[in-house]
Amino acid sequence: MARCGRCGLWAEYPEDRTEREYAGACLWYQIRLPSEQVFEKRECSDFFEKLPGVHPMDQFEYKVKRDNLGDAYETAKSSKVRANVALVLSILGLIWSVLKVLM
Repeated sequence: MARCGRCGLWAEYPEDRTEREYAGACLWYQIRLPSEQVFEKRECSDFFEKLPGVHPMDQFEYKVKRDNLGDAYETAKSSKVRANVALVLSILGLIWSVLKVLM
């Protein structure tokens, strides 16, 4: 279970903030939570455990880069499959044309 207060993407507001209604905000979903809801259990597929000594913005940048790299990998993988299918179809078409000419 995810708990926002333990997530590296949770940016806690400073103590001297004049507005005391919210304890902080999720950098990923842009959700602000009151202090009593920060450590409640949640279903969050984007939970990213806080790394000690790392600022939330640095973890946010890392997560964005990691997710973009994963998306790029999936796109490249599917593009390679499509290119291979197109190549096979082209070769089959060429063979078909050559066979029609020879027959």
